[in-house]
Amino acid sequence: MQDLPGAGRLAAWGTAVLTGAVSPDEAADEVRGRHDAPHRVLGLPDEPEPVNLPFALAWLRSNGVRGLRLVLPRPGDATGLPGPPPFNEGAVGRGEAVLTVGGPRLGFLDETRGTWTVHPVDADPRTPMPLQDAARALQAATREAADLLARLDVARWEPAAAEVLTAGSRSVRPMLPVSAAPQAHQVLEQALRLTAIVEVARAGDGGSVTAGEVAARSQVLRDLDAAARRATEAACSAPVV
Repeated sequence: MQDLPGAGRLAAWGTAVLTGAVSPDEAADEVRGRHDAPHRVLGLPDEPEPVNLPFALAWLRSNGVRGLRLVLPRPGDATGLPGPPPFNEGAVGRGEAVLTVGGPRLGFLDETRGTWTVHPVDADPRTPMPLQDAARALQAATREAADLLARLDVARWEPAAAEVLTAGSRSVRPMLPVSAAPQAHQVLEQALRLTAIVEVARAGDGGSVTAGEVAARSQVLRDLDAAARRATEAACSAPVV
């Protein structure tokens, strides 16, 4: 099972704090995982010194932030990033970012393991993809890709792919808070497994021979990756209202 990105944990568990479902200390423990040092946050407005994550989450709540939203951009795909350009570039370079919903417009970037920086971001009039829409898009992308991947002999991914396909979640800790919608848990597990499958598929040629087959296979893997990222974002983010 693919690991949930750190920004995904921050968005999901931070939203649980902002909705009153868990305490800041409990959320901070879940965000940092088992082996990280306590996380710190730099650049929080009116806080010249670094603060710990529980303080930062409590600060967001007291300043009217209602939730957090995950964005998983890639080079050439900055969907969900509001700007300004320097923040977008930093988010694309890291492959992840967290945005506030309500309250001051802020974005969080993971600088190093356990350190987040806070940046002012632009207003974004776009509505994020709701969870149900992301789930439908993920299912559609999977169905549309299945025949093509089979025809291109993607079954020749060797044992690593078979293990990914058949393995259940190995996590003994919940990836999402229990307060998250049941569908969010299901969609996240499906999306992370699909992301892992795409990574395994990209490691080889899948039996493709012609240039056209290689191009078709690459395109379908990009489509699957994008659908999995959108689904992961929706599962980890504050509900769209």
